[in-house]
Amino acid sequence: MNDTRSHGVVLPEGHTGSSYFHKVLSEAAAKFPEALAAVELPPTASRFKATYGEALLRFELARLQSEERVEIARFIAQTTQAGLSFQNGEGRVPLGPYLSERVRAPEFRELRFDAEPGLVPEVPFAGKTYRGEDLIELAQLLRTRHYVTEGVVAALTWLVGHSKQTGGKLQLNGRKFALMGAGAELAPTALLQRAGATVLWIDILDPRDKLSQRQDLAGCLLYAPDHSNLLAQPREVAAAIARFAEGDPVDIGMFAYAAGASQEWRLGASMNAIVRSLEPSDVKSVAMFVSPTTVARVYPADIRDARQRMASRPTWQKIMQGMQGLHTPGQLGEGDLQVAKAVVGVQGVSYQAAQYISKLIAAETYAVYGTDLAAETPRPITVSANIAGITRTRSLSHPVFQAAFVGAPSFGVQIFDPETTRALNGLLVLHDVLNPEAPGAAGRTYATHRGHADALLSQQVHGGIYSMPFALDSAIRIAALLGMARKPTVLIK
Repeated sequence: MNDTRSHGVVLPEGHTGSSYFHKVLSEAAAKFPEALAAVELPPTASRFKATYGEALLRFELARLQSEERVEIARFIAQTTQAGLSFQNGEGRVPLGPYLSERVRAPEFRELRFDAEPGLVPEVPFAGKTYRGEDLIELAQLLRTRHYVTEGVVAALTWLVGHSKQTGGKLQLNGRKFALMGAGAELAPTALLQRAGATVLWIDILDPRDKLSQRQDLAGCLLYAPDHSNLLAQPREVAAAIARFAEGDPVDIGMFAYAAGASQEWRLGASMNAIVRSLEPSDVKSVAMFVSPTTVARVYPADIRDARQRMASRPTWQKIMQGMQGLHTPGQLGEGDLQVAKAVVGVQGVSYQAAQYISKLIAAETYAVYGTDLAAETPRPITVSANIAGITRTRSLSHPVFQAAFVGAPSFGVQIFDPETTRALNGLLVLHDVLNPEAPGAAGRTYATHRGHADALLSQQVHGGIYSMPFALDSAIRIAALLGMARKPTVLIK
């Protein structure tokens, strides 16, 4: 997106991504002193920017331990939303009131596809395509290698069983999906079209450039070129989704991504603001992919895996650990409640704010309170918020990452190809919106809000990061050195 931080959806005046992140977390700590006082956030924004990974790790662990976990999440979402504005040549106005002023709904353009609707569940991985029943084999293989959680195995197993009821294919005929960031590299747009869904394409890219020549797609795709820019046209995007729904609730995907000028966070904030501006009856579910390089909870099986890998680590890792090149452990916490030390400094504060506030925090809030941040009683909607593995996307073209990808196998970490992540995490989205007993299903009951929130992220394709005994940032540096030694051409690139 060709945008700047001073136009469209913007952060509060005078704030950078890091300073606003610091402000929001500090206000949450002051609001919930019993739960968060011991976190000891850095007192200044500049100090926070220098140490945000450690600070956020402590903050999230304290939040997860608190019975007020979801209330803290809602406060963070409310505070963030309240500070956002929309700015153009006419001035700056608060984003909430701006979105409440409706604009004329668009006329849609249409692409129709001729293939027979029906998606055979399949995932390409390591030179082989696992299809139908073989998907269960793949899920078990990935779990054996410590790349996924048991929740992923259970989800894919359910999906294979569900597809058998319709001749081995998943059918989405008549189901509506509004995809913000439909043209993103990892967005499951084509997967939904193959299943016969009706898709609203929201992206500054033209869908005809990506999809019109494909022969394997079914269903119908709608788009409105003048209602597609999430930062510059949030009211128009909201109007398009409302028109698309026409009283029939839609599944909403939030997959847009762009780097620079705090765009990661601003895009995430805009997508959430658009969803919350819609009539609650228009939203059936929300879906997003969460990066593994955030402060997610590590589940017990991966905690055990990390301990076993620590005990059997090779001599060279012991030497690097002794030289302070590798930092241990890879998690922070006690017992079964631990958080991954997975923040990667080079990705920046805005990237982390987008993952933490616009995804983790937003997902918990949707799951319990729905789209209305001020709701006095729970109004849950279905939420799909799964960890997607590190993937060789264009956004990770940084030379440090390219070198680290080469060295990653030395740490038992799998770097996925885009087609694998699109298929694997796309199928997890379908599981989440089709299975009434999925972790984030609106109709599933939990004893507590905290239990409900805790289940949301249990389906993790982390690629071995969360079962690694080392902090990710330190492992990346060593993996990059190994990669440069094995493949010197990455230095030239």
